[in-house]
Amino acid sequence: MWRWRKDKLHPDHEATSVIDAGCEFDGRLNFVGTLIVNGKFKGELVSSSTLVVGEAGELEAEVRAGTVILAGQISGHITAKERVELRKTARMYGDIVSPVLVLEEGVIFDGHCNMKGKDVQVIQLKGNDNQQGEQRGDKRATV
Repeated sequence: MWRWRKDKLHPDHEATSVIDAGCEFDGRLNFVGTLIVNGKFKGELVSSSTLVVGEAGELEAEVRAGTVILAGQISGHITAKERVELRKTARMYGDIVSPVLVLEEGVIFDGHCNMKGKDVQVIQLKGNDNQQGEQRGDKRATV
């Protein structure tokens, strides 16, 4: 919501904006607070806040945000400062750069992921006794 401060309107940083079903937007959008997309967007989205793409949302975009939660479709690239969550209905066609990536079963992800800013270690479990095996410095696991 909007509020008065020193004779100017300033957005409330907890505000939520929506691009709803039936809406289409082309261009560059900078936002503060949470943006929910259930419509179509083409272009560039920039924020240090949270982007939520609902199941009906379709983006053809370059996304730079603090957190991205995807249940719909993105064709493009995502760069997140905090985390990216791909829900089971998500379809991601492009690359992701984020320190944290959460994938639910059923996600379609066609691209590459770079876990910048974190030391990634994989712990291999040996046998059925659930004992931790050796830690590996690379980003691959043996199944």
